[in-house]
Amino acid sequence: MNTINLGEFRLDFQAHFIKLKINDGGHFDSDSFQNCLDLKSEIYGSRKLGLLITNEDKNDYSIDPLFLIKDKLVLEDNFKWIIVVSNKNPDYTNFEYFKRLTSIPCKFVTDFKEVPDHDTYCVHTM
Repeated sequence: MNTINLGEFRLDFQAHFIKLKINDGGHFDSDSFQNCLDLKSEIYGSRKLGLLITNEDKNDYSIDPLFLIKDKLVLEDNFKWIIVVSNKNPDYTNFEYFKRLTSIPCKFVTDFKEVPDHDTYCVHTM
Protein backbone atom coordinates (compact mmCIF):
# COMPACT_ATOMS: atom_id res chain seq x y z
CA MET A 1 0.00 0.00 0.00
CA ASN A 2 1.30 3.44 -0.92
CA THR A 3 0.50 6.03 1.76
CA ILE A 4 0.93 9.79 1.65
CA ASN A 5 0.48 11.74 4.89
CA LEU A 6 -0.58 15.34 4.21
CA GLY A 7 -0.80 16.38 7.87
CA GLU A 8 -4.57 16.82 8.08
CA PHE A 9 -5.24 13.49 6.40
CA ARG A 10 -3.58 10.44 4.86
CA LEU A 11 -4.23 8.85 1.49
CA ASP A 12 -3.73 5.12 1.03
CA PHE A 13 -3.68 4.21 -2.66
CA GLN A 14 -5.12 0.78 -3.46
CA ALA A 15 -5.58 -0.84 -6.86
CA HIS A 16 -9.25 0.14 -7.20
CA PHE A 17 -9.88 2.74 -4.51
CA ILE A 18 -8.37 5.47 -2.36
CA LYS A 19 -8.67 5.32 1.41
CA LEU A 20 -8.80 8.84 2.84
CA LYS A 21 -8.15 8.78 6.58
CA ILE A 22 -8.59 12.03 8.53
CA ASN A 23 -5.90 12.50 11.18
CA ASP A 24 -6.54 13.59 14.75
CA GLY A 25 -7.12 17.37 14.78
CA GLY A 26 -7.46 17.39 10.99
CA HIS A 27 -9.89 19.43 8.93
CA PHE A 28 -11.06 18.26 5.50
CA ASP A 29 -12.49 20.87 3.12
CA SER A 30 -12.50 21.85 -0.57
CA ASP A 31 -8.77 22.62 -0.57
CA SER A 32 -8.06 19.23 1.00
CA PHE A 33 -10.26 17.57 -1.58
CA GLN A 34 -8.38 19.36 -4.37
CA ASN A 35 -5.07 18.03 -2.97
CA CYS A 36 -6.57 14.55 -2.91
CA LEU A 37 -7.85 14.93 -6.47
CA ASP A 38 -4.49 16.21 -7.75
CA LEU A 39 -2.71 13.17 -6.30
CA LYS A 40 -5.41 10.84 -7.62
CA SER A 41 -4.96 12.28 -11.13
CA GLU A 42 -1.18 12.05 -10.86
CA ILE A 43 -1.26 8.39 -9.82
CA TYR A 44 -4.34 7.00 -11.61
CA GLY A 45 -4.92 9.49 -14.42
CA SER A 46 -8.57 9.84 -15.40
CA ARG A 47 -9.55 6.34 -14.24
CA LYS A 48 -12.60 6.24 -11.95
CA LEU A 49 -12.00 4.71 -8.51
CA GLY A 50 -13.78 4.16 -5.24
CA LEU A 51 -13.32 6.54 -2.29
CA LEU A 52 -13.31 5.23 1.28
CA ILE A 53 -13.40 8.07 3.85
CA THR A 54 -12.63 7.05 7.43
CA ASN A 55 -11.15 8.16 10.76
CA GLU A 56 -10.09 6.72 14.10
CA ASP A 57 -12.98 6.30 16.57
CA LYS A 58 -11.62 8.72 19.16
CA ASN A 59 -10.08 11.26 16.78
CA ASP A 60 -11.17 14.85 16.96
CA TYR A 61 -11.56 16.10 13.38
CA SER A 62 -13.85 18.17 11.22
CA ILE A 63 -15.23 17.91 7.70
CA ASP A 64 -16.56 20.92 5.80
CA PRO A 65 -19.48 19.30 3.95
CA LEU A 66 -19.53 22.04 1.32
CA PHE A 67 -16.89 20.18 -0.68
CA LEU A 68 -19.51 17.48 -1.31
CA ILE A 69 -21.73 20.04 -3.03
CA LYS A 70 -19.14 22.40 -4.51
CA ASP A 71 -17.15 19.53 -6.01
CA LYS A 72 -20.11 17.25 -6.78
CA LEU A 73 -19.47 17.07 -10.54
CA VAL A 74 -15.75 16.48 -10.01
CA LEU A 75 -16.58 13.69 -7.54
CA GLU A 76 -18.91 12.10 -10.09
CA ASP A 77 -16.26 12.36 -12.83
CA ASN A 78 -13.53 10.75 -10.73
CA PHE A 79 -15.15 8.26 -8.38
CA LYS A 80 -17.35 5.17 -8.89
CA TRP A 81 -18.53 4.87 -5.29
CA ILE A 82 -18.05 6.42 -1.87
CA ILE A 83 -18.10 4.73 1.53
CA VAL A 84 -17.96 6.87 4.68
CA VAL A 85 -16.98 5.21 7.97
CA SER A 86 -17.80 7.46 10.93
CA ASN A 87 -19.61 7.35 14.24
CA LYS A 88 -20.22 11.11 14.27
CA ASN A 89 -23.79 12.30 13.70
CA PRO A 90 -22.90 15.41 11.63
CA ASP A 91 -20.97 13.18 9.19
CA TYR A 92 -24.05 11.01 8.75
CA THR A 93 -26.33 14.01 8.23
CA ASN A 94 -24.00 15.58 5.65
CA PHE A 95 -23.54 12.27 3.88
CA GLU A 96 -27.29 11.60 3.67
CA TYR A 97 -27.79 15.04 2.12
CA PHE A 98 -25.03 14.42 -0.43
CA LYS A 99 -26.35 10.94 -1.20
CA ARG A 100 -29.63 12.47 -2.39
CA LEU A 101 -27.80 14.84 -4.75
CA THR A 102 -25.42 12.46 -6.48
CA SER A 103 -25.56 9.54 -8.88
CA ILE A 104 -22.53 7.89 -7.19
CA PRO A 105 -23.41 4.75 -5.18
CA CYS A 106 -22.88 5.72 -1.53
CA LYS A 107 -22.77 3.84 1.74
CA PHE A 108 -22.43 5.12 5.31
CA VAL A 109 -21.33 2.81 8.13
CA THR A 110 -20.45 3.51 11.74
CA ASP A 111 -17.73 0.86 11.94
CA PHE A 112 -15.27 -0.42 9.33
CA LYS A 113 -16.35 -3.96 10.33
CA GLU A 114 -19.73 -3.19 8.71
CA VAL A 115 -18.07 -3.00 5.28
CA PRO A 116 -18.39 -6.59 4.01
CA ASP A 117 -14.95 -8.18 3.64
CA HIS A 118 -13.35 -4.78 4.37
CA ASP A 119 -11.07 -3.96 1.43
CA THR A 120 -12.41 -6.76 -0.78
CA TYR A 121 -15.85 -5.13 -0.68
CA CYS A 122 -14.29 -2.10 -2.29
CA VAL A 123 -12.86 -4.22 -5.10
CA HIS A 124 -16.18 -5.99 -5.71
CA THR A 125 -18.10 -2.72 -6.05
CA MET A 126 -16.15 -1.64 -9.11
